[in-house]
Amino acid sequence: MMHRARGATLVEMIMFIVIMGVVVAGLVTGLSTALRSAPQSKLMTEALGLAKERMELIRAQRARLGFSGFSATTYDICSAGSTHPACSETTVTPCFYTGALTCFGSATCFAGDTDYKCVRVRVVDSSGTLAAELDEGFGNF
Repeated sequence: MMHRARGATLVEMIMFIVIMGVVVAGLVTGLSTALRSAPQSKLMTEALGLAKERMELIRAQRARLGFSGFSATTYDICSAGSTHPACSETTVTPCFYTGALTCFGSATCFAGDTDYKCVRVRVVDSSGTLAAELDEGFGNF
């Protein structure tokens, strides 16, 4: 008794091609979306790095000056003409605020508690769009 080998029918082959086409189209669409957004995520990562670097300089000022010497005029060494690389970025804007003083819109530092001073560092891209923002509170301890 001989069994005849059964191959794929034309309908099965067409269905396979259609399904594979849909899968490949989905993969291509997903990859192209990821590639288009990659430069934006790179910009955001760089902006966050710049903000962190500037905040580190501000933390060092707080450690050097102590809480009472850390004020709106002394918190940022870049405003005093420092040549540190983090100071050369014109897109980084730090802001010192305490109590009810507002900075970059409405912001209060720990509901006006005088034992805290706050700093916000903003980084904007070349078009003026906010790319990163860091806030930090410095306590009197």
